[in-house]
Amino acid sequence: MGDKQETQTNTTTELPMNVFEAWHKPGNAISPVAIIATVDSDRKPRTAPYGSLRAITPRLLRLCSLHDHDTYANLRRNGQVSVSLLSPPDIVVSVRGRARVVKQHMIHDENFAVLEIDVGEVKNDMAYGLEIDSAITISAQEQFQSWYEGIMKEMDRVGS
Repeated sequence: MGDKQETQTNTTTELPMNVFEAWHKPGNAISPVAIIATVDSDRKPRTAPYGSLRAITPRLLRLCSLHDHDTYANLRRNGQVSVSLLSPPDIVVSVRGRARVVKQHMIHDENFAVLEIDVGEVKNDMAYGLEIDSAITISAQEQFQSWYEGIMKEMDRVGS
């Protein structure tokens, strides 16, 4: 066969600059979709896509979550989290860390909370010789645009 099938796997304790920039969006921009993996009360894995995840620093992530979402319940219960990102042209990472609630009820919508994730490990999972052609992107529907902008503004101000 002769095809080189390997990955450029390495780990660090903070986000590399290209990953930080992908998740550190200005203003109200929606971030690339992150897949959040948690562990439920039966110790089974759960995943959910999030567009609200932000890199605050290379060692700190922030997101907002609906109170009645499984992800929120799992993060409140045990804090264990893994976050994955695939973004063109060459970002494929998994971030492991611990999450905590930093704002129980948002002013803009009290059904949402703000959580922060302390980055523990960042693993590069990009396959050798490949490029990411496209990513999953999302946008707010017109009737929800101002709501989403309000949520993102408030989330960005937490801790300021």
